Amino acid sequence: MGCFARLFPHSPSPALISALASDKPHESIAPMRISLPLRISIAPLLVSITAFAGDDGARPASDPFAQDLPVVEAASLHTQTLDEAPASVTVISHADIRVHGYRTLGEALGSVRGFFLTNDHIYQYAGVRGFSLAGDFNTRFLVMINGHPMTENIFSSNGFFEQDFGLDMDLVERIEVVRGPSSALYGSNGIFATINIVTMAPVDFAQGYSSIEAGSFGQKKALAAGSFYLGKGANLLLSASAVDNGGQSYFFPEMASPGLGSGHADGMDGERAYHTFANLTWHNWSILAYFNDRDKNPPLAWTYSANTFFSRGNHVMDGRNFVSVAYTRKRSGGTLRWQLSYDNYRYQDRFDTVSDPAAAGPLMDLRSYALGDWLTSRLTYQFGAGRLGTLTAGLEGSVDFRNLQYNLEVQPQPQQLLYISRPDRNAAIFLQQEKRLSARWKLDLGVRLDQSRYYSRFVSPRAALSYQASPHTVYKLIYGRPYRNPSAYEQFYVDNVTFIQPPQLKPESANTFDATVEHHFGSHLSGSINLYDYELHGLIQANYFDDTGASQFQNAEAGRSRGAEFEFGGKLKPWLETSGSFSWQQASLSNAAGFLGNSPERIAKFQWATPLTRRVTLAGNVQALSSRFTYDGDPIRPVVLVDLTATLRRAVPGCDLTLGARNLLNWGYDDPTGLSRDKLPGDPRSLFVKLAWSAGR
Repeated sequence: MGCFARLFPHSPSPALISALASDKPHESIAPMRISLPLRISIAPLLVSITAFAGDDGARPASDPFAQDLPVVEAASLHTQTLDEAPASVTVISHADIRVHGYRTLGEALGSVRGFFLTNDHIYQYAGVRGFSLAGDFNTRFLVMINGHPMTENIFSSNGFFEQDFGLDMDLVERIEVVRGPSSALYGSNGIFATINIVTMAPVDFAQGYSSIEAGSFGQKKALAAGSFYLGKGANLLLSASAVDNGGQSYFFPEMASPGLGSGHADGMDGERAYHTFANLTWHNWSILAYFNDRDKNPPLAWTYSANTFFSRGNHVMDGRNFVSVAYTRKRSGGTLRWQLSYDNYRYQDRFDTVSDPAAAGPLMDLRSYALGDWLTSRLTYQFGAGRLGTLTAGLEGSVDFRNLQYNLEVQPQPQQLLYISRPDRNAAIFLQQEKRLSARWKLDLGVRLDQSRYYSRFVSPRAALSYQASPHTVYKLIYGRPYRNPSAYEQFYVDNVTFIQPPQLKPESANTFDATVEHHFGSHLSGSINLYDYELHGLIQANYFDDTGASQFQNAEAGRSRGAEFEFGGKLKPWLETSGSFSWQQASLSNAAGFLGNSPERIAKFQWATPLTRRVTLAGNVQALSSRFTYDGDPIRPVVLVDLTATLRRAVPGCDLTLGARNLLNWGYDDPTGLSRDKLPGDPRSLFVKLAWSAGR
């Protein structure tokens, strides 16, 4: 920790950080402009760190972008190169995370081709291939940590992407983004993409590591981690962090009624969180432990009558925890892997609600709870089968110990309003074949059969045909039939006020077609073209009834997503690394009246990084989204976000300093929401500073 004192003998105050971040209150967000105070505040930072680094005009002796060739494991349950993987894959490396200063999973995904993010200041949502539906808690793709699915058993959410995702980016070796269906391997929810976060191995992590962060809107974070050799081949990685964010303030003039208050949500956007992670490896065994909790104060509530700004009691709490034990044994004939996991999920919210928003009435303290506990076991065996190629056979089973949703009225009349318990059981068997047909042709086939307590059997096939036209060019054709079972929340949550009894819901399904061309322009540049067409059936949505204000989950008639994605990147020069992508996507529902909410038709992205001196690296990200509609059908303006990050390696021995600006141009925009207001202002310009110390390895 000595580097903290040496760099900052007198710590800057939170007020100073906030002053640097903005030149006016955030309740009124300016359109695109670069103000004089911003130029004055940013320029000295870059000049000062350049001088501090001792720039002698020479290029760095070591390449800050140096890294191994990217590999992916989630596409086929074993390590492959990106050319070999039966899918279009993006890998975000540890070097990318460090150079671009990604602090959350959401920031990292914001750089990925075709992804777009939405923030309602309760959660952050990821859109994929044009779909980010209202009421969808990130359920149509998978998020995994070292192959462990994060899908919980109440809402079928996969975790979210800010501080409610409890794995710190400092621990991440790489992020694998596998586009397309994955139900043939992983079952429910694997429709649009699979995101696998691979953590650093204990033997590769620093013996001692700590970091502190501070930024705009009262953002503060501290992390401590380290790796330990326990003897007899056992290695342990431990990490813990704490987060305390003050948040922004908002004014909603349409909610300034006597019953709700002034409409000012001042200081009601804060959050507190803690993250812990452990990985113990010993010979063939690996044990993961992940414990995470977050308490968020939402500035805007789900329902109009709960926007009681004067009470300041509204909050949402999430906890996601698991312990996983994995055993891997390699034999001459193949590789056996067995995994046993215990997971739990905890959700609690409190919303103070008035019975009559038009007049000051009695205040009701309403609370909702969701408690989930389940056990999962998975067994796979991969082996060579002669002329059949390589086979991977697997069994998987899951049992709910608890799947409970209940609501309480605490004031003025204590009573239980709802109690729903529907524990589920799931079993699956799957088989994957990888067959090299010739020196240039390769065939990947997979099929999985799933059976659950409440829903019928579902068969998920997948086929991928790859043609290696040359050492530099590969063509891929992929077909899949993924699915998603209704969540316990969608099927069983009924209070006969806001939600009425749905019919027996059916699993969502899709027929998906992908065609990809990947080409390497020499050893340092590559490009790809990806075309896709998805036919979606039975999409589950909450349909609202204007006469009662209630809603009901139903299977929509059908949907479609098709588009084209282009990407090119690599090292244009030894000192310049860039990548750019463009996505055209057209998504629709058969029963939509000419629009689909929160679905940009065009997404363009550009990233670059260059070393300024031997120790200073400057990196930038640009994201542009075309106009979208709110979920109520109102158009909102396009979005252009520019991020800038400067990294100083070894500011003092063992310490790295990172300075970052997000939404540098202070672009004013709105994000669609499914709350009591159909849009919220996006984040204005913000600054942050991070100091990290490491020792050993």
